[in-house]
Amino acid sequence: MESFRFDVPTKIVFGPGALENLPSELEENGQRSALIVTDPGVRAAGLLERVETQLQAAHVEHEVYDGVVPNPTVSSIEAAVEAARGRDVLIALGGGSAIDTAKVLNILRTHGGNALDWEGHDTVPGPCGPLIAIPTTAGTGSEVTSVAMITVPERRQKVPIVSRHLFPDLAIVDPELTVSLPPAMTAATGMDALTHAIEARVSVLARPLTDLLAQEAIRRIDRFLPRAVQRGEDREARAEMSFAALLAGMAFGNAWVGLAHAIAHALGGLYDIPHGIGCALALPSAMEFNLEVRREEYERIAACMDLQSAEEAVERVRALRGEIGLPERLRDLGIPEGDAEKIAERAMADGSLLFNPRPVSDEEMLELIRRLF
Repeated sequence: MESFRFDVPTKIVFGPGALENLPSELEENGQRSALIVTDPGVRAAGLLERVETQLQAAHVEHEVYDGVVPNPTVSSIEAAVEAARGRDVLIALGGGSAIDTAKVLNILRTHGGNALDWEGHDTVPGPCGPLIAIPTTAGTGSEVTSVAMITVPERRQKVPIVSRHLFPDLAIVDPELTVSLPPAMTAATGMDALTHAIEARVSVLARPLTDLLAQEAIRRIDRFLPRAVQRGEDREARAEMSFAALLAGMAFGNAWVGLAHAIAHALGGLYDIPHGIGCALALPSAMEFNLEVRREEYERIAACMDLQSAEEAVERVRALRGEIGLPERLRDLGIPEGDAEKIAERAMADGSLLFNPRPVSDEEMLELIRRLF
């Protein structure tokens, strides 16, 4: 068997009611003050109050920053720097946007500078302060990855910050926190997780351990995402989706992603489209494009869905997207077809293509984008 490296330094506490472990984790580490990084939707859903109750039980003094936006911008992150300084721990409560915001905020409070100073790979010079991630969606897997995505509005671009120093110290994954997530957000974040798993499975960096994680994530998402969307109170489906997103996060955090993510990042930067919707739009076409060089891998993906052929796996992903009510064409989002070249150019500049199993030419990318309309 080939040699490989696998990194997940984050401590994971998983399961219904896992949030109740927060006081003991804080006490164990001597953390007496915290900044909660979240968004208005999480507050409105009553989830912030549940975390504050746990902090009060632990006698941890805290402040709340709820200015997180769906595609975190430089300004939305830097607005919280002063509140973060001097805190024993940052607590990210929300979806990938809250966790990514907290990751970058953690760099700024530790090493200074502004967010764009740390753009790229391995730019962070050393460890950051303690960070706890508490996801309220089953999608991004950001609670167990070393990457944060930020949006630069003036460039209309999403850019990555990637560093081993971005891994949260602790991930508390409590499926009960996802029960109130609306159907549309459940669908979009679930397709994000599926895209992570499928792209990790066919990545040029795929390895035996990431394959196992990705395949198990695919199996569970295929079975339980429609149930989670249609019956949000279905706690079995919510738990399975939380676990699947966690597995997919560990898989793509080591094997990385590919073509579908390059397109989704372009759409997010240009039009502020939710990342999961961008992934859902791009994934079937990306699978078709890569099929000729990864047929055996796509057949294994098909088997996870109780299907026989690679082509059936592609069609299943298309059908799943429709079944859970997500847009199927770029025109459904009001994007003009005349923007195809702009989208293609931006996607071609995305680093995710480095891990795609099949090289993409400028002409091929443009044709892919045109077909998405």
